[in-house]
Amino acid sequence: GSRRDDRGGKIMNASPAAIAILTAAIAASGIFSVGLGPANKKCRTPASLQLFNALFAFVAFVCAAIFAAAGGGGFRVPASGVFAAAAFGVFFSLTVLTNLKALESGPLSLTTLIVNFSLIMPMGYSFIFLHERITVTRTAGLALLVVCMFLFTDPRVTGEAKISGRWIGYSLLSLLCSGTLSLISKIYATKTENAYFSAFLVLGYAFASAASFAAFLLLRSRGEPAAEKASERALLAPAMIGVVLYVGCASFALNLAFVLLATMMDSAIVYPAVQGGGPIVTAVLSRLFFGERIPWKKGAAILLGAAAIVLLNL
Repeated sequence: GSRRDDRGGKIMNASPAAIAILTAAIAASGIFSVGLGPANKKCRTPASLQLFNALFAFVAFVCAAIFAAAGGGGFRVPASGVFAAAAFGVFFSLTVLTNLKALESGPLSLTTLIVNFSLIMPMGYSFIFLHERITVTRTAGLALLVVCMFLFTDPRVTGEAKISGRWIGYSLLSLLCSGTLSLISKIYATKTENAYFSAFLVLGYAFASAASFAAFLLLRSRGEPAAEKASERALLAPAMIGVVLYVGCASFALNLAFVLLATMMDSAIVYPAVQGGGPIVTAVLSRLFFGERIPWKKGAAILLGAAAIVLLNL
């Protein structure tokens, strides 16, 4: 079927290819989040967390560079794009770092959902500066989001013995970093009409990898040499190299899918599906691969959170 996008008057065709890319984007969103689980278990020091960030961001950079060189838009970007990409890289690194720190004290499924609530920041920007309408569905989504945040701090709902203040703090920090990251991307895409997004991704991932590696070197020089070396050896084991490749490719695939779907499908379908479906995929995979307990109250809270994300995007 097809539909008209009222914002641009363009016919957006829901072709089989578009549906396949949308499905891949939902899977990539969940796969990326689940990949952080083993990284969190192996990265025992702050320095090794940053090394993991640097390595998988470099993998994503290579993927983005190959795509750009193969006809995906090239490498040309205006001067403003370099500054935007640098900010993107820094906040990308911070988002992953705070997400990993949150996973040290809390469940993967709920952490992913809280970080996805970061969409309220670019949405607020759109309301204030782009004069988008405040709809009934978005108001309902915001109210449901507030309810979910209270539910996520109740051990009777989550099934956890207790809720860690450390987990809540790092989850909220990751939400803020992720929201700032989305704001940078949204503002730059709006100003340039998304003309340089391919090159922007190449630079963004390059800055993310460089910033994380610089932080790794700084933290490594201040840590315990024996602990740092043991953690680095664990991170560079063949299985963890596989995780690095897996997470880096999933991160790029997700961003690439958003770029491709921008001209293939209405964003009112894309963002609710990916941001609402991704946490559900994460919860299912977390249960299957990591044995995370998801009692019915916790499952219901996750579904409510996904519903809030969908409503906020409509």
